[in-house]
Amino acid sequence: MRRLGTEYLFFTLLVTFACGNMQGWAQVPEGFDTEHWLYGKVVLVSGDSLQGAVIYHPAQDIVQIASEDGVVHSFSPVNVSHFMISGVYKGRPQIFRSLPWNRGSLESDFRVPVFFEQINQGELVLMKRYVGMTGAKGDQQNATASLHAIYFPHFATDGDGLQEELYMLLPDGEIVQLRKNKKDLLRLCGAQTGKVKQYAKSKKLDYKRSEDLLSIVNYYNTL
Repeated sequence: MRRLGTEYLFFTLLVTFACGNMQGWAQVPEGFDTEHWLYGKVVLVSGDSLQGAVIYHPAQDIVQIASEDGVVHSFSPVNVSHFMISGVYKGRPQIFRSLPWNRGSLESDFRVPVFFEQINQGELVLMKRYVGMTGAKGDQQNATASLHAIYFPHFATDGDGLQEELYMLLPDGEIVQLRKNKKDLLRLCGAQTGKVKQYAKSKKLDYKRSEDLLSIVNYYNTL
């Protein structure tokens, strides 16, 4: 049931958001920098929703949305069910969900709502978080520069750059960080590990590349 629920939620978000996209964007208040404030929709835990110009502050885990009259509303994950932003990926919005998380602590069951970007759907759900980075060097710097260009026009950042951290949402609601993409993903694949490894090898996919990792996870979800 959880798998079906995740797929249904993902599909519903895409359809609902797409239907209201252009109409909502036409109502964005004048004077907003549309390079950084993109059209979006914020759905609150109360069931209420707001549409308008959106900007996300990953360092503070805050999303802001401007109403038609220009008033800016700020929300933390505890108040938000999910939010969506258009104009980032081709053909689909960027979707963020508020999920309870123990921030990776193995010694605590205390969980607080945190924003994760949902990348796919299925039994294994690939997710991202964006965190501040200082003193980045070499490949990390290059990767971060690329991420800025592709994903972050609507992210409010001060000073330090951002880097992505990858996670997996499991069917039981557990959130696992992929610290070593290949090792951690294959550990989650269980009896399907052999098929997944063969698929990645035959397609020459690199577990370190987000796009390739997504392809591998999506393949697992078809098994």
